[in-house]
Amino acid sequence: MPASGQQSATQDPSCERVTEAALPKIVELLNKNDFAAMEQVLQTIESSCGPNEVTQRLRIIGLLIRKQPTKPAIQSYIQQGKDNELMIRWDNASENNYQNIYNKDKAAYHFVPLRHTVDSLTQVKAAALIGSDLYSLTEMEEAIAYLFSDHISTYLIRMQKEKPTTRTEQLQEVELYKMGWGFAASIGLYRPLNAVNPVYNDLAIYGFSFISPLANDWVFDGFFKYRPARNSRVFEYQTEPNSNQPDLVEPLTTYMFGGSAGYKFLDAGKFLMIGKAGLAYEMSYNRSLNMRYGDGYPVYVTRPQTFNLSTGVSAMQHVGRTSFVGAQIQYHYSPYSIDSRLITPIASDYVSFELFFKF
Repeated sequence: MPASGQQSATQDPSCERVTEAALPKIVELLNKNDFAAMEQVLQTIESSCGPNEVTQRLRIIGLLIRKQPTKPAIQSYIQQGKDNELMIRWDNASENNYQNIYNKDKAAYHFVPLRHTVDSLTQVKAAALIGSDLYSLTEMEEAIAYLFSDHISTYLIRMQKEKPTTRTEQLQEVELYKMGWGFAASIGLYRPLNAVNPVYNDLAIYGFSFISPLANDWVFDGFFKYRPARNSRVFEYQTEPNSNQPDLVEPLTTYMFGGSAGYKFLDAGKFLMIGKAGLAYEMSYNRSLNMRYGDGYPVYVTRPQTFNLSTGVSAMQHVGRTSFVGAQIQYHYSPYSIDSRLITPIASDYVSFELFFKF
């Protein structure tokens, strides 16, 4: 696949057509070592596409074979990063799916297919230059000949350079980071659905979760979430089981402890989408407005208690090493009515929108 930093051809709409038409002629002239005639073909390509790695590589090969000065051409080639571009081309050509890699972004390869005869001929000619007693190459010329013959490691040693990272290698690195367990922190909005004068209004929700490896198709997580109950209204609850007098309680916080299972239905390397379903234990923490202890301190009530069923979708984007940023939307069903001591009805249907950061 094209690497980050791979340069796309600068061209008018005829670039692909002109290049494809010129390739058979280039192959013919390469076989004949007729670089004088080839210059006209290269100029025709560049008139539509602009100078690119392929045309500059062919010129340098021609200069080397004809024993003409090469220093300005090689220096320009390297300064423009064409050597990095060629290393990426050689690496991508070695992949089993090289045809798919090329077809996904033909312009990045200047409309010269990977493993094309032009490449194999330049490799053969560059290797012959290195091994021939008829040529006395300078250090720079010999280094570039090693690169043209697909001896990347030798070129890097001679030029004291580091190899550019291909997109394939970057994705392999991302896959490696996906294999570890992770920790995530989240923040979002939790709101009731189709509720009139609900006890719990729109609330902020905060959470922490422990997530299984994202490299697997099935992803699991355990979580703790809480919702400070600001702006919620008071409700009636039978705090004392044997009392006929209802208690008025003020919501403070709601806690959830649970887990979810998700299926990764989209994995585009750095971008993931997971459909998930979860189950949690939910507990409300409230303050009684009618009851106090003998010393005057208020009574706190950890009810009602219920379960929370959820289903939704999360999406996340890789941002570096083990880190992902993401968002998720979920529907929640919390049947508060299963608590027989609850007097004021509390809505059961909710939706949440959350942003999260995975470490």
